[in-house]
Amino acid sequence: MGKPLVGKINPRTSAMTLFATFIFCLLAACGGSSPSNGVEETRVTSPDGQYDAIMTQEAVGNALGGVYWNVFIVPKGAASPKDEKNSILYAAVLRNEKLVWAQNHLLEVHYDIAHIEEFRNLWGSNELDNRGWRRGDYSVEVRLVPSSPDFSLLTPGGDFKPEE
Repeated sequence: MGKPLVGKINPRTSAMTLFATFIFCLLAACGGSSPSNGVEETRVTSPDGQYDAIMTQEAVGNALGGVYWNVFIVPKGAASPKDEKNSILYAAVLRNEKLVWAQNHLLEVHYDIAHIEEFRNLWGSNELDNRGWRRGDYSVEVRLVPSSPDFSLLTPGGDFKPEE
């Protein structure tokens, strides 16, 4: 029979083990960046019938995650993209959102309240082929159209508007 393993526990080793366990649990709870699980919320076809504007909602993370919105333009009838690579809008908050083709080559994103983290106002069909722009490519200007003429997310005093 061998000698029992009894000894003094090193406080530094214990602290490092506890810290590593905490970080592991935090990462597991929050989740990380993962492939998109976006669910198509809205699809609107351009007036000329060539392209669809798609808005997706995506649940991100686990316990501490949230919902994010993406807007894409794809050929009419094409599937929603599975990543954010060609997203023209990425928002953490979007209320009463609506996509509107105002005319050919002009897409509007209407909303009451928004926290938009990424946005660009120009899209081109060349993005579908991962190449540079060429004469004759289909281009779309994208406009943000808040319902309020002044503040969307904040109050005039600089505070966040209360949740509805």
